[in-house]
Amino acid sequence: MNTNRLEKEQSFHDKRFKGDDSERKEAGKYYSVNKNQNNRYIETISKYCKGKKLLEYGCGTGRESKKWLKLGAILTGIDISPEGIKKAKEKIVNTDYNADYFVMNAERTEFPDDSFDIAVGTGIIHHLNLLISYKELYRILKKNGHAIFAEPLGHNPFINLYRALTPQMRTEDEHPLSLEDIRLLNKYFHNVEIEYFSLFTLLAVPFRNMLFFDKLCSLLRNIDKAVFLVPFIKRYAWIAIIHASNPRK
Repeated sequence: MNTNRLEKEQSFHDKRFKGDDSERKEAGKYYSVNKNQNNRYIETISKYCKGKKLLEYGCGTGRESKKWLKLGAILTGIDISPEGIKKAKEKIVNTDYNADYFVMNAERTEFPDDSFDIAVGTGIIHHLNLLISYKELYRILKKNGHAIFAEPLGHNPFINLYRALTPQMRTEDEHPLSLEDIRLLNKYFHNVEIEYFSLFTLLAVPFRNMLFFDKLCSLLRNIDKAVFLVPFIKRYAWIAIIHASNPRK
């Protein structure tokens, strides 16, 4: 990550974590349909993290950290934002939880080779230089390690139009992933699995405050599962859970 890009990312996220996140709050309504995806992400991580050294990429203010700690992970969190790391550390003061947090560039971490059993993150990889960050994941994960990330995809034209109309909600260097971006992981990992979420489910967003919202989401998720059986349609999902394992040491 070059110095100028690093500074812009840091500034953007410091501003968010200081509480000035009004522009992104407007997008919160779309995340209302992601409960199933969030549960699946946690479920996948829970299989591998108990008693293991877990690195949380882009941990921000530590909002997700307690989940991994409650699941028994030995947690280290990194983020480009000093403001985020400051708040993450504050969250575990006077608690029974222990975690290490560092301000650090995820593309070039300061950890020794084979440091972690598992690396996780939500919406972080698409901020990074993929070739550099994939190599770094490969380097710092142990031989039987896992990398599990939830990331936005960049193929859906309607979602891309929304992104184009709301540039203030993201940094200039964000690049929602293509399927080709994800397949690059095969160069560094023996196994790469992808699960797709949120296509027709997004149609439930206008009804998020209605009593029938959960049932509607369930119906639309089932439709998504059916259409995602067609390989070509998978690329139009909003979110993918990526599970890369067994680095090619």
